[in-house]
Amino acid sequence: MRARLHGPAELVAAVPYLIGFHPRDSLVLLGAQTGDLGIAVTLRLDLADVGSALARREVAAMLAAQGCAAAFVVVVGGGRAGRSGPPRRRMVAALRDACDAAGISTRAAVWAARTARGAPWACYGACRCAGELPDPACSTVAAATVAAGQVVYADRAELERLVAPGDRAALRRRSALLERLLDRAADGAPVTGRAECAVLLERWVAASASAVPEPTDDDVARLALALADPLVRDAAMGYALGRHAAAAERLWLALVTRLPDPEAAEPAVLLAHCALMRSDGALAGAALRRAQRAWPGHRLSALFQEALARGIGPDELRTWFAEGHRQAAAMIAEGGPA
Repeated sequence: MRARLHGPAELVAAVPYLIGFHPRDSLVLLGAQTGDLGIAVTLRLDLADVGSALARREVAAMLAAQGCAAAFVVVVGGGRAGRSGPPRRRMVAALRDACDAAGISTRAAVWAARTARGAPWACYGACRCAGELPDPACSTVAAATVAAGQVVYADRAELERLVAPGDRAALRRRSALLERLLDRAADGAPVTGRAECAVLLERWVAASASAVPEPTDDDVARLALALADPLVRDAAMGYALGRHAAAAERLWLALVTRLPDPEAAEPAVLLAHCALMRSDGALAGAALRRAQRAWPGHRLSALFQEALARGIGPDELRTWFAEGHRQAAAMIAEGGPA
């Protein structure tokens, strides 16, 4: 999302809608690729992660890599404002120096206790301006976010709960079922072909068009086996780019919570892809963390995480992966077993 903001209070109020959730104890950097207030790049880090000079240089380098000429610094939490000004002043001053060294001017630096109506805010500049935040839900950025169909979560913990594993007993039951199916395949039982796997996914995406899907244990296991084929999974990424994107996202989310580890990693990375294609970096990040917990070192989710860390946007990612899923779909259409 590109946004044009005016004044420090409006800048802070926009933060939840730019990152997808209300942050706590966070540093948020808004990068502008032009000389005005048009926000093109948004980065959020825990305050604990920007305490070193190396970390601050790396943050500045990320903005520079995205062609940012200016940055706006927002600190949320991290202490209380006092007579000498807002907290974390040394950190902000050091971050300004790192940005200057990277050729990025710091246009404004603002602190707020939290991103809620009436929360106190204060400027780090010589002006010493301060006040209370307006209702973030009434901002122009909030209106644009709602119009785009994006969700703003209460906090990062809510995102993590959204993609967390479901009922443990059900997960153990499905894990045992998957093991039986894999044992049968190892004993020479017929293996479902890639074309049949693609048809299975297509059927379930269609079933998810108007409601949250409710697959049985057998359905979940067979969908997991389909996505275990990298070619089938790569072809399924194409659902994020068409009219079935919302339905596919519902299906991937259902599978993320219903599948045991490590199988949950595949729908998790597909969920991240859907989220990124509609610029929901917060959900994408949560899904990628879920994928890595399910399958440490999972290659595709690691690639996505690197892209997010570098601030690569949906347009670039769409170009990256479009050819890949087209080729995968074409290979499946040519036939042949998995």
